[in-house]
Amino acid sequence: MYYRITDSTHIGEVPMKKLLSHNKIKMELTEYIARKALNHAEIIGKRLVAAWGTACQVTHKNVAHLRSTQEEADTKILLHAVDAAAHGAKEINIHSPDTDVFIHSLRRYPQLCHETNFVTGTGQRHQVIKLQPIVHSLGTHKIAALPALHALSGADNTSSFAGKRKATCWKAFQEASQDIITALANLGASEPPSAETMAGIEKLICKLYVPNMTITTVKDLRWWLFKKKQAQHEKLPPTQVALEQNVMRANYQVMVWNNDIVPQPQLPSPDDFGWKLEDNKWLPVMTTLPPAPEAVIQLVKCGCVKERCSTNRCQCRKANLNCTDLCNCGDSGDICENSIRVASLLV
Repeated sequence: MYYRITDSTHIGEVPMKKLLSHNKIKMELTEYIARKALNHAEIIGKRLVAAWGTACQVTHKNVAHLRSTQEEADTKILLHAVDAAAHGAKEINIHSPDTDVFIHSLRRYPQLCHETNFVTGTGQRHQVIKLQPIVHSLGTHKIAALPALHALSGADNTSSFAGKRKATCWKAFQEASQDIITALANLGASEPPSAETMAGIEKLICKLYVPNMTITTVKDLRWWLFKKKQAQHEKLPPTQVALEQNVMRANYQVMVWNNDIVPQPQLPSPDDFGWKLEDNKWLPVMTTLPPAPEAVIQLVKCGCVKERCSTNRCQCRKANLNCTDLCNCGDSGDICENSIRVASLLV
């Protein structure tokens, strides 16, 4: 038996991508393609499984158990791949251009058939990657830790560390000690992450910035970089509180990925995992502490003389602070749009 599993949201060129940016059109077009494919498969006598939204239909059996509320095709692909393997598939080709799907495929390989391949690229430039040699080379522990590494180093819904590309993170991962690998493998298994998991991830962050040092905490790392390297803030790792929020978001993302073979996962609200809901949009909580002590904040001032501090060119607005009497904007005669007085009137 041969199964071709692909992410239909990536079909087409630039005009199609613009069309699919509208959610309603995207869903209607996906359903249309799915039903057309099912009809064609029945006519030519082929077996086909098609899924869209929460629906799932096939040409040859009942698949009510595969009706899914999962929101992402990235995870739904694995739901169907594992089901195909459980029902006797001898070869599975997973088609997708996404790194997310590749990582999920490696992690789920023990539940897939031996001949499972990841197919990426388009047309004559596509590439077929056999999963078995990669899984054998990395081993079960590192394979289990891959989703957390991917989430922490930057995925669709999680951020990366400034100046630390995937290659740097991969090198640190390959050289990581067993306690770091265990911490990564445990991310997403509890809410919130355990103290041991946080400590292991913190060690990994330290290895990203100073590979040959024995520093194991972000607090000590920031101080060492400031003393020895005089590193500017954009080259420093996040503060302890900011790191905790980052790890919480990664933890939530891995929780979502861990439920990729659960048709109707029950997940907690993101607002307990480093996110906040504003204007019907989920925004990341960067830190729960003020940017500086109150005494220092009162000394911050801008030199704006134009635009009434209405844009992020104003240093106060950019730092999410109100302008004060120390700012030059009060000397221009115009009403500053970022002053405490204007803010109170708006409230």
